[in-house]
Amino acid sequence: MLDLRLIREDPAGVQAALATTGIAAPIAEIVAADERRRALLTEVEALKAELNAGSKLVGRTKEPGEREALIAANRALGDKIAALDEAAKAADAHLQELMLLVPNVPLPHVPVAADERGNVVVAEHGAPADLGFPAKPHWELAETLGIIDFERGVKVSGSRFYVLRGDGARLQRALIAWMLDLQTQHHGYQEVYPPALVLEQTLVGTGNLPKFGDALFRDAHEDK
Repeated sequence: MLDLRLIREDPAGVQAALATTGIAAPIAEIVAADERRRALLTEVEALKAELNAGSKLVGRTKEPGEREALIAANRALGDKIAALDEAAKAADAHLQELMLLVPNVPLPHVPVAADERGNVVVAEHGAPADLGFPAKPHWELAETLGIIDFERGVKVSGSRFYVLRGDGARLQRALIAWMLDLQTQHHGYQEVYPPALVLEQTLVGTGNLPKFGDALFRDAHEDK
């Protein structure tokens, strides 16, 4: 999540940076929601100070009638504080919802372009091999070798899925094992095997929600 202070201090700059990506983020709404939340919190703190002073005054007041009036006033003040507290919580929740709609701003040196044709080559390593014939994309080679089955993948899971077969399945398993061994044995990482299902808040924290909500599977009964 983007730092709220950045939006608060330079909303126009954030809006301009995001505009280069084609994303219309609710920056103006965030600024307004932040101002409302802060105003509510300021009012609550002022009323709490007033209530604290009123409570001390009750303790010093001896006359019964005056004391009862002060107690009633403090009770009404407490009710007002409770209502404002709820309003502040609602304002904060609304602000957080808006903040989740704002992606990271691109770095200044990132080229601005309408599509991938505007990408800039940053570095090249080695030279492309001269095969002497037109190279085929990997998906065509895999299908020719019989190690990938697009038709069956679509049949069982829908579009853009595939089934790896034979050496294709072995290759994927080997690559996974190689990557894990390399990182854990030579680069100081620790291998973990996390649960297959996670809570909604976990996906929010990792940036998957709300953006990819429509593409995720959910167990509504277990998501607390």
